[in-house]
Amino acid sequence: MDYKTLLRDSIKALPESKRAARQPVSSYTTPDFYRMNYNESPYGPSPKALEALAEACKRPNIYPDWFSVDLKSEFAKLHGLPDMMHVSTATGSSSLINILGEIFLNAGDEVVLGDPSYEAFRDTVNVAGGVPVMVPLDSEMRYDLDAMLAAITPKTKMVVVVNPNNPTGTFVDSAKIEEFVKKVPEHVLCVIDEAYLEFVSKPNTYSMIKLINEGYDKPLLVLKTFSKAYGMAGLRIGVAAGKPELISYLGKSGAAWNINFLGQRMAAAALQDQEYLKKIAGLNAIERDKVTAALKELGCKVYESQTNFILFKAPKLENTEIYAKLAEQKVLIGAPVGMNRVSIGTAEMNDKFIAVMKEILK
Repeated sequence: MDYKTLLRDSIKALPESKRAARQPVSSYTTPDFYRMNYNESPYGPSPKALEALAEACKRPNIYPDWFSVDLKSEFAKLHGLPDMMHVSTATGSSSLINILGEIFLNAGDEVVLGDPSYEAFRDTVNVAGGVPVMVPLDSEMRYDLDAMLAAITPKTKMVVVVNPNNPTGTFVDSAKIEEFVKKVPEHVLCVIDEAYLEFVSKPNTYSMIKLINEGYDKPLLVLKTFSKAYGMAGLRIGVAAGKPELISYLGKSGAAWNINFLGQRMAAAALQDQEYLKKIAGLNAIERDKVTAALKELGCKVYESQTNFILFKAPKLENTEIYAKLAEQKVLIGAPVGMNRVSIGTAEMNDKFIAVMKEILK
């Protein structure tokens, strides 16, 4: 039997996903490998989060709080939001992205996206039968905000900016993002994905949650995650902030009720330990500068990163060759968009990566 005949029409026509998470290869590796390919934090969660985990592990027999009241309340408090009704949660920001397609997109709706950027957004548009409108980044791999605005039409339902961007690591000044958001027409849902914002070391950087606190009256959602700077990728916790009227619709998805009990307790505790987060961001910035300088010294084209990863193009060799030669030495990196992407690890991990790169390019 051809089981494809059972599928929904939009799924039958679904293009193959480019996301690493959708490729049929196990992401599990033995501890002797350096995982520098998924932008995971090598430092793990804060001590407060680990204490919360130890306590939560004593009660795995109970269901989680379906509404994640403690987590939402702590998030609202940290970001100055009036209350938890401004916050939605899901199993990772990737799940929140899926919810956006499920709740807001009809077949034929246009969604303006940067290219290249986080492929989860293109996936959710395709699943909903929408039309991804891809706007190329500029020559330095940053979002071209003027081109994004120019791509909006009466058919546009949503526009997405990932800042800092993945997989490029590049960052657009917060004031410019705020100016862009205010120019987006009111018939368009503006989504700002800030998964890596905690790593930005530039001055005057701020979250677009600022606009929500100021009573911004056009549709805006800001996405956050605990997978990166908070070091909790394995627990799958994502958060969205917005006006309560908009947030309430996200709750119509079954995926909004599924954060596990351990994750809820750890994330709520992690939000109370911002000093640890600052420490991690500082360590990351030091190592990011070191790896950037080493790659440039080796003749690589390096794009300025404000994240915990670096996009680069090595001389002479293709990105897949660089990937394979590093993997032979048990160092795993990414190979997107014709270039390579390396996650920032500990000093030891980064030194090993640099040493192997010197051998490869010698």
